[in-house]
Amino acid sequence: MFKLLRLWLVIVYMLMIPMVVNAANYVVDVPVLNFRSCAGTNCQIIGKLSKGEIVDYIEDYGEWAKIKANEKTGFVIKKALTEDYSDTFEIIPFVLYTMLFLAGIALAIFIYMLPARLAANNKNANKIFVLNIFLGWIPVIWLILFACALIGEEKEK
Repeated sequence: MFKLLRLWLVIVYMLMIPMVVNAANYVVDVPVLNFRSCAGTNCQIIGKLSKGEIVDYIEDYGEWAKIKANEKTGFVIKKALTEDYSDTFEIIPFVLYTMLFLAGIALAIFIYMLPARLAANNKNANKIFVLNIFLGWIPVIWLILFACALIGEEKEK
């Protein structure tokens, strides 16, 4: 059971790493940016972008970047763009809360089943296990089971 939970945590973590590490968008960081048809200053200007506009980064062309903005694809100078992590920072708390929630569930199950685990080599291991599953949620019974698991007789070999 704990192996499955650990596997689930690893899968969630691995799926979220690309979202946390890579910026999906870039923001125009100059007052006015020429949007060109190809990578170079001699290429035709097909539009202008304003400071703060968000663009989708497509591909790297040395000093130039191929981007998509306003439903057009074109080229801009890379120095005029900065990475936009605004979406990423919304994902980080989700990942952390999910991981903490799953870790909390695992810890709760571990504590809940502790008497059954401690009684594994006990003569009454099966009885303690069944009582722990069905009545362990009652604090007094859980404490009695815990005590029985600690002081019970070991199985004969």
